[in-house]
Amino acid sequence: MSSFDRYAHPKAKKEYRCAWCGEMILVAEVHAHYVGVWEGEWQNWRMHEECFDDASQDDGISDGFMLYEAERPKKVTA
Repeated sequence: MSSFDRYAHPKAKKEYRCAWCGEMILVAEVHAHYVGVWEGEWQNWRMHEECFDDASQDDGISDGFMLYEAERPKKVTA
């Protein structure tokens, strides 16, 4: 359970590693960024938007998840 948390969806100013799939988030790519305390531990991670959506549907975020162990889902384009 979180006592403090904040989600944002910024454009990347540099490359980051996605906490869900382990692939790189590229410069200028919109992604999910989380900062907060979960079960007493400080968390600061980033995910591709499609990984964040996948993790949210699986309750992977609220139940906790293992870093870099999921496959990156296909990106949905309009």
